Amino acid sequence: MGLGRRIRAWLGAKGDVQGGARRSAKARRIRTLPDRRVMAESYVPALSALGGRILWVGCREYTLDDYAALEAGGGEVWTTDIDPGAARWGRAGRHRTGDVCQADALFADLTFDTVVCNGVLGYGVDHPEQQRQALAALAAVLRPGGRLLLGWNTDKVEDPLGAGLIDQAFEPAPLGDRPPRVTFEAVTHVYDSLIRKG
Repeated sequence: MGLGRRIRAWLGAKGDVQGGARRSAKARRIRTLPDRRVMAESYVPALSALGGRILWVGCREYTLDDYAALEAGGGEVWTTDIDPGAARWGRAGRHRTGDVCQADALFADLTFDTVVCNGVLGYGVDHPEQQRQALAALAAVLRPGGRLLLGWNTDKVEDPLGAGLIDQAFEPAPLGDRPPRVTFEAVTHVYDSLIRKG
């Protein structure tokens, strides 16, 4: 591996690739999708304003820019992904590799004010029982009154709210300028903004 490539790999592993200038064409394209634009233009600023400790579940190259934006309001971003290779897209010094279904064990020493779990249900956490386990584990690491932003796709899983998977621990609530549920005509993505019950 050449020196330039090693430097880029190291910077990526540190979560310090700057501003998107070095992002792949695929990552730049994904960030232009309507659901990703809502994340960047609406949800991230609203969550940044709330501050606190934020857990981002599921790390990819196109999520890198969101961490610094979330921390602009004084927040502290932690990241997790089940894939050890995704650590290069996690938050340097605050990333843990593990299964979201066991987030309560993985983060037993921390409590979060916000959890962003976007594109995980249906992409590894596929069956309703797995989803129920993941949502219970996330509720366990989220403080009462804390926020869960849940992103999922209608062509991958059944509606987790319609299936009653959130009923025990969460209730829908608006976030920023958005209602509790946001859907899109152009993509199958759905965002549900939830509050952990006390």
